[in-house]
Amino acid sequence: MIIDTHAHLNHEDLLEEAEVVLERAASAGVERVAVVGYDLPSSRRAVELAERFPQIAAVVGLHPYEAGRADEADIRAISELGRSPRVAAIGEIGLDYHGDEYAPKEQQMDLAHRQMAIAAGLGLPVVLHLRESGLDILPLLDAYPEVRVVFHCFDGGEALLTEALARGAFISFAGNLTYRRNEALRNLAARVPQGRLLVETDSPYLAPQGHRGRRNEPAYVVETLAALAVAKGVPVDELALATSRNACDIFRPLGSGA
Repeated sequence: MIIDTHAHLNHEDLLEEAEVVLERAASAGVERVAVVGYDLPSSRRAVELAERFPQIAAVVGLHPYEAGRADEADIRAISELGRSPRVAAIGEIGLDYHGDEYAPKEQQMDLAHRQMAIAAGLGLPVVLHLRESGLDILPLLDAYPEVRVVFHCFDGGEALLTEALARGAFISFAGNLTYRRNEALRNLAARVPQGRLLVETDSPYLAPQGHRGRRNEPAYVVETLAALAVAKGVPVDELALATSRNACDIFRPLGSGA
């Protein structure tokens, strides 16, 4: 079994084709998918998809780009959604200092802090989105040591990886691991213990090398898994089993999927 631990089937590019996309995933050996929210509407759609398809678990949360516009009602709604038995985690939350939608660091940290508190209160893990934010997230993680953490689409440096592993985090790799010029990222991936590894697509984004320039979807996570197996020097089947066990450990509803 292979599990895509981060996909946006709730995105408009995939939502209407969700059933067909899941069928293609199953044909490729990808039996379960975590569908991840990034704002309140997409989080609601993630829960709706998880209620419709037993092979899906939902992740609900407010992306750091929402920090400048999220209000108290949004935060309360995420807390309420998190109580659904189909919700596996709070996310994607975190820090993103890149791009035109960049919100002030203080607002991003406050939003991340409040959602970490939700996760702690509900006993759920957190899916972190970090981009160009260095080690700024570490004090927040240390404030909530009881919250288990997934570093989604890891593309940080050696220092961040070392700190993440020291805190018991799971490290998830996406299609950018397969890119020809990403040897440095593959070298970092080789350092991650097998018991902490996850694979994802981040679909519809970050299609792996063989599909670059096209829409990504869960079926393609097999290519990231293959690249990760090469980097680790282990058989693909062995790594598929390990990453699936890890996914079911951190995202409990995936372990009870169809």
